[in-house]
Amino acid sequence: MIQDIAPKHLDNHYDPAAKPEAGSVAFHFLGKRLLCRAKDGALDFPTVAELGEGEYTYLFKIDDMAYYLRRDGAELFAEGYAYEDIAVFRTSRPRENAFAAVTAYHLASWYAASRHCGRCGAQTVHDGAERMMRCPACGNLIFPKIMPSVIVAVTRGDELLLTQYANRPGASRFALVAGFTEIGETAEQTVEREVMEEVGLRVKNIRYYKSQPWGISAGGLLLGYWCEVDGDDELRIDHTELADGAWVSREELRATYADAGVALTGEMIRVFAEGKEK
Repeated sequence: MIQDIAPKHLDNHYDPAAKPEAGSVAFHFLGKRLLCRAKDGALDFPTVAELGEGEYTYLFKIDDMAYYLRRDGAELFAEGYAYEDIAVFRTSRPRENAFAAVTAYHLASWYAASRHCGRCGAQTVHDGAERMMRCPACGNLIFPKIMPSVIVAVTRGDELLLTQYANRPGASRFALVAGFTEIGETAEQTVEREVMEEVGLRVKNIRYYKSQPWGISAGGLLLGYWCEVDGDDELRIDHTELADGAWVSREELRATYADAGVALTGEMIRVFAEGKEK
């Protein structure tokens, strides 16, 4: 998956004393567009020297390379670079650059949404010790937003339930049931609720698989679960959420599905096709 960048290592500890050097990587976003160079499947980013003077905020390191966010709101220009939709990470290499891009987007979105205090409206300031925005007027503390959600592989013997998102142009029928955890829910309760809401099924034997940070949703933490249909297996699709849903056999998946190696959804579909689900 996208976060599997070993032997390289993400160091996400905040360093308020860090100062950008000329060769440090600089991210700049305009909404969901990232200033980068994406060519022939390769993805790279401008340096601080290439973007010049401005307001830079330290983000993280990958091995010894430091990454910064250029927080100016206006469009920037750097020779050889252009703004691309952040979704470019899905097909880009090297893997560590794709992961850096979506992790930077997570933080950039949080910084953009945290310029003012949600309690009193005053302008916030950086904390001097940790990654946090502080309100000098009322003392409110604002930490990076992380939103847990579930990815659910519902099985019926040797068949897997695949869905297609509604109102998402270009979406394929290679999605799993998914949704955010609500207030007061366990993740397992989210699994039960989302499956019932989206496809009208009861499920049993809910088992945790693994998790994935998903910065493209500006704070997502995906929790993967396996479960089995319990009783009636007729699909009752909620068409406000899904355009389609169907039971698909392992045999068909082995013949038609190729995991891009990026997302938890893809890995779970591949694992099921190989008969290796837990």
